[in-house]
Amino acid sequence: MVNLEAKHFFNYNRFPCNEKAVFTIIYAPIGFILMVLRSILALFIVICAQVLPESQSSHYLVHNLLSFCFGINVIVENVNQNKNSKIYVGNYLSLFDHLAISKAFGFVLPLNNTPLRSLPGLGIINFGSVCTDDFKNNLEAVKSKNVSLYLCPEELPTNGKGILKFNTKYFEFFDEIQPICVTVKRPLLDISVSTISSTCWNDIIYFMYSPCTIYTIKILPALEKKNLSGEEFASIVRDNIATELKIEASSLSASDLLEWSKRHMLEEKRRMQERARIHSGGSQISNPELERMASLVKAVFPNIPIVAIYSDLAITRNIDTTITNILDGRVRYMPETQRSTPSPSASQSVTPPAMKTSNIPASSTNFTQFNTAAMSFGKNANERTKSFKERKEQLIAAARRRYIEKHNLDIPL
Repeated sequence: MVNLEAKHFFNYNRFPCNEKAVFTIIYAPIGFILMVLRSILALFIVICAQVLPESQSSHYLVHNLLSFCFGINVIVENVNQNKNSKIYVGNYLSLFDHLAISKAFGFVLPLNNTPLRSLPGLGIINFGSVCTDDFKNNLEAVKSKNVSLYLCPEELPTNGKGILKFNTKYFEFFDEIQPICVTVKRPLLDISVSTISSTCWNDIIYFMYSPCTIYTIKILPALEKKNLSGEEFASIVRDNIATELKIEASSLSASDLLEWSKRHMLEEKRRMQERARIHSGGSQISNPELERMASLVKAVFPNIPIVAIYSDLAITRNIDTTITNILDGRVRYMPETQRSTPSPSASQSVTPPAMKTSNIPASSTNFTQFNTAAMSFGKNANERTKSFKERKEQLIAAARRRYIEKHNLDIPL
């Protein structure tokens, strides 16, 4: 199994980029009307919940009505495995997982933070951090009321491609738990439940916008702690869930993903700012080193606008990385139409802001054309991947060779 990196645990686009994108556009007016109606109904339910008596039955009713507002449908598998345990433990996929669990098993209190905890009348308690005495005191108070609990020890929702390292401190408080496997999908439009840049309110809006969100809950056999430590017990529970879902039990934790996502968002922000500078105020930008590198990459990819190359180089500061980004499709551009005898004015039109054509040596046009096309189309995925890697290596080698020839360096080719 391939080791998953932090980037694999996030969705980056809310809407699909496949053939379902057409249906998403057609559905937009219907989704907007549905979102407005559900918002009004949700507001009415929250107001009514404040006058209902504080009991598990009233809380269960309110949770079911909210599930209806958010379009949550639940399918339960292996019902005979349910031992009516007081603590359910599952993987973390969305901010409304606990509503689906409550709809399936009756009123269940979420141990993790939820955006609904601040609303009165829902019976949701803020347990606090697991490392504090408040958590222990609140947990003991709930246990005395004979209320079932739902725990997501990952502590951060993911896209379900893997399961994060559990916070083992939770397992010090429970001797028996009921593991469950949770999967979620939106079959009609394939709208992501969450994205790396979304907020709680964004996700709530799209729950109301989507026609339905289907949760499938598979109950696994109950597990007892016996003489195991909290870490050993957590590891067994996690492995059972990962095995049943056929996903990787990652060594990454919630804090690792949070740290990576912060760096990713900062990098994206910097990338957008750099592009904005190039396209709007680029007449005052001048970086001879980037201009030189852009001309070398342009020699390898003559059909790619040099503005796009320059924009990526402004972020990567590395020729090889930019070539890799181009080959992997991470650099967006409109291909240029090649001309047999370009005029001086035409050559200037593709020069990025503040880049002078004199910085691009005329000798670069005298380089031998380098063809990386495969001799034949691969019959299977392995052959095509190998062919792609070979062409990628050839392109990088071509850029290196041209750089050496241009500067007359005494380096073996």
